[in-house]
Amino acid sequence: MIEKRHWEDPTVQHIFREEPRSSFIPYDEAEKAFKGEWELSSLFKSLNGKWKFKLFENPLKAEKILMNEDISWENEIFVPSNIQLFGYDKPVYTNINYPIPVDPPFVPDINPTGVYKREFYISQQDLDKEIFVVFEGVDSAFYVFINGSFVGFSKGPHMMHEFDITRFLKEGSNTITVVVLKYSDGTYLEDQDKWRMSGIFRDVYLLFRPKVFVRDVYLKPILSDDLKEGYLTAEIEIENRSNDQKEFSIEVQVFSDKTLIKSSNKSLGLSANGQASVAFEFQIESPRLWSAELPNLYTFLAILKDVDGNILEIIPQNFGFRKIEIKDGVFYLNNVPIKLKGVNRHDMHPRVGFAVTRKMMQEDITLMKQHNINCVRTSHYPNHPYFLELCDRLGIYVIDEADLETHGFGAAGDWGLLAKDPAWEDAFVERAKMMVKRDKNHPSIIMWPLGNESGYGPNHDKMAEWIRSYDKSRPIHYESARDAEVVDIVSVMYPPVERLEEEGKKQERRPFFMCEYAHAMGNGPGNLKEYWDVIYKYPRLLGGCVWEWADHGILTKTPDGKEYYAYGGDFGDEPNDGNFCIDGLLFPDRTPSPGMIELKKVYEPVVIELLDKESGIFKITNRYDFVSLNHIEVEWELLSNGKVVKEGVIDVRDVLPHSSKEVKIDEVKEVLEGCKEELFITFTAKLKNSMAWAKRGFVITKSQIALKEDTSQDAVQKIEKINIIFSKQNRFEVINSPDKVEVFAGSTLVEFCRRTGDLISLKYNGLDFIKSSPRFNLWRAPTDNDVHIKNEWIKAGFDKLQRRIVNISFEEHSQYFKAEATSVYGAYSVKPVFEVTTSYKVFKSGIVEINVYAQALRQLPPLPKIGLQFMMPKEFEYVKYYGRGPHENYPDIKQSATVEIYDMAIKDMYVPYIMPQEYGNRCDVRWAFVYNIYGIGLCIRGIPTFNFSAREYTDDVLTKAKHTYELVKADGIVVNVDFKIGGIGSQSCGPGPLEKYLVKDKEFGFQFILLPTNNNFVEISNLF
Repeated sequence: MIEKRHWEDPTVQHIFREEPRSSFIPYDEAEKAFKGEWELSSLFKSLNGKWKFKLFENPLKAEKILMNEDISWENEIFVPSNIQLFGYDKPVYTNINYPIPVDPPFVPDINPTGVYKREFYISQQDLDKEIFVVFEGVDSAFYVFINGSFVGFSKGPHMMHEFDITRFLKEGSNTITVVVLKYSDGTYLEDQDKWRMSGIFRDVYLLFRPKVFVRDVYLKPILSDDLKEGYLTAEIEIENRSNDQKEFSIEVQVFSDKTLIKSSNKSLGLSANGQASVAFEFQIESPRLWSAELPNLYTFLAILKDVDGNILEIIPQNFGFRKIEIKDGVFYLNNVPIKLKGVNRHDMHPRVGFAVTRKMMQEDITLMKQHNINCVRTSHYPNHPYFLELCDRLGIYVIDEADLETHGFGAAGDWGLLAKDPAWEDAFVERAKMMVKRDKNHPSIIMWPLGNESGYGPNHDKMAEWIRSYDKSRPIHYESARDAEVVDIVSVMYPPVERLEEEGKKQERRPFFMCEYAHAMGNGPGNLKEYWDVIYKYPRLLGGCVWEWADHGILTKTPDGKEYYAYGGDFGDEPNDGNFCIDGLLFPDRTPSPGMIELKKVYEPVVIELLDKESGIFKITNRYDFVSLNHIEVEWELLSNGKVVKEGVIDVRDVLPHSSKEVKIDEVKEVLEGCKEELFITFTAKLKNSMAWAKRGFVITKSQIALKEDTSQDAVQKIEKINIIFSKQNRFEVINSPDKVEVFAGSTLVEFCRRTGDLISLKYNGLDFIKSSPRFNLWRAPTDNDVHIKNEWIKAGFDKLQRRIVNISFEEHSQYFKAEATSVYGAYSVKPVFEVTTSYKVFKSGIVEINVYAQALRQLPPLPKIGLQFMMPKEFEYVKYYGRGPHENYPDIKQSATVEIYDMAIKDMYVPYIMPQEYGNRCDVRWAFVYNIYGIGLCIRGIPTFNFSAREYTDDVLTKAKHTYELVKADGIVVNVDFKIGGIGSQSCGPGPLEKYLVKDKEFGFQFILLPTNNNFVEISNLF
């Protein structure tokens, strides 16, 4: 059978495979059916677990094993899994390029082929039933044999494949053998951006069905225009596989929260080996509607009985009433215009590859709900049926994507080549059928996409034609078709904000959707707020899905046992696209990245704005589509200089969806009237009661509004106040020597190099705070989103600046000592970039004021940053700061970070990006105190603010390292005090930072102060 090479014939989709049907497990008892746990059914038997396994270099060699019962089975493998994670073959990560020659429908002769084998027991009683084996996912094509006899063949990795094995079975021990090919003609349709791994990666199980059984159930819930009446049509296909005519009855029941609300019964006769369809219709008054916010589900049971009334099997299906409409370019759900706040998600986990478990799927859905995500695009194939069940139950809109992508044909000249080839029409249409027929009853699915990045051609039209003939309740989406008539929703990937606004203004009958818009690779993505400001502005804009949910690193170890997450090329795989698979909002272990925290803020359902500061009036807006804010409580705090001075709760119970309410907080006026310090108000929206995805008190969103902020003049006045207090009691002396100048100011000693003008030592009570001198710095270790601009930075020499000293001066004054140096900075082989004057003033108080003035010497690209960098001894391992946090933030990624006082270990500021890069910045920092275990340290005060980071790694190490295990800690703490830092953007695949977040200064000046001190001073001083 194998020698016929079905795996290289696009006109053969399967052999002896059952027709696709809705996903269900038959049960023998209603109570078990309600629970929906497969293992409870006596009609279900899992074949997951240990299988014997052997790998061959091609299918024809594997066939020999079927002829040879004496073959040695020395190895075992766990099913479900990817064989590459068990040491067979190797994982290959490639985004676009095919890992095989582009020679459709042929694949290489070297085609790793795994042969699986296991035994299972069948009783005499079992043989009275129709017995099916079901594979939920096998990559890429496979043959099935029972007791040595050929059962069937199929393609399509991410779909359900079912085979009738009844006639091949015997009482007692039986053997199932599965031959799995890594490559097939289907590989040309499976060029998704993912690891290329093979094997039986989803569940395998047996179903025991009566001779007359329910073949399929199709539920069609419809709502009246006013949503007050629900109509359910249930189409049930019955099949008789006995040689006798059978009489039976089919009873259907509809439940709401386990309460029976409708039922009906029909008796039928069915000829030998015959099929029949029966339909039931129900009207349901005042139906509870399904949405992501109110995922109200009904349970449908189809109960098949014999002529004596004995239950043969029970088929459960959950369904929901919801109406999808597109009117005047706007997407409506249940007569309400909604926005899709989405992510793209692959089935992938660092330990198990594609074989994600139920627990892992539950964790993903829970995290989505906790981060205000209401939509997932199953990129780029249908997910496990259990994932869709979770979306139904917990409330997530699903864009269910066909298992189809031919992106690699772009590199070969025409990525739509197969879409235009009639020989591949059946393959295209079959993948649509398998998706739609399996998933049709899930209310969470709101669109049928025709795959991804496969060009556009007649085969896509045929897919759409078939889908519309079968299901008219959902719109069709396909980004690569652009605005062709075949799609009901126009979609693009990664448009700049300006393009999005243009689309929002258009008068179009179809909504506009970004199926991918922000690329969450490494540090980022940026500019999220600007996207959503525009999306909320225009009704036509449906929303978008961030690429993507989680990093695809594979957990592995170095030869000396250090764990790390591997990416493309780490297994010697070719071709590969490096760390382009490390592009998620979550780290591989599902720890949220700072980018995820930012997305949660931007997707927030409760928005709070200031209307009248003097009167303390605020506007609360409910951005939920279907629920009021009754389930939310909002607490507020007034913070003066980062410390809480007043707190309370506001009542938001009566704020309806898409509505706003004004609230007055009298304490704001009271505190403002006597306030001389900075004043912020912070609002925290929490759950009043526990939900299925979070406990009571869980924070939905946090918002902060500035009521009074310090200006530069305010900062200067505070510094002058400290100068006056400390200058009265301090010794002030300057001692000159041939190599250095020493300035004594009370307990502080400051030393300057006579040759360079550098600050080379800063001591307090004998403790030195400076390990390397402050130095003008433009460089940051490039982020993944700096992938294009970094080449311009390197060309300009920002990463290897050297200086030429132009002038040095030292001045003594009665209240301070001043050291100043002017230098020209540039890199080898290129012209200099800046002339920089850095001056230090040491005051009697012990304060060191640093002023920097710079001018560009030539045309330059946007700068990574502008600031000073120095190193402190490694004993200074803690930091307390007053600025945005607690997580890292950047100019275009700071909506989620509130201005407060934070205290943490410097090691906890580290963000473990899989590909090391720039990390840990804090914006809008007023002061930062870097201190040791005894509470003594160096305080840095901005005039008025600065960007701050303190790290255990140098920029050079972060720039050169490709994996976390390559990071070597510096012999000190690297401190960055930055005047400006460039935005992050999304240019690893999408747009770069917006213009307003680029650093293009040609001439600039900034200043800040250093003050050696102790923790007690930081706590009590008005300076801070």
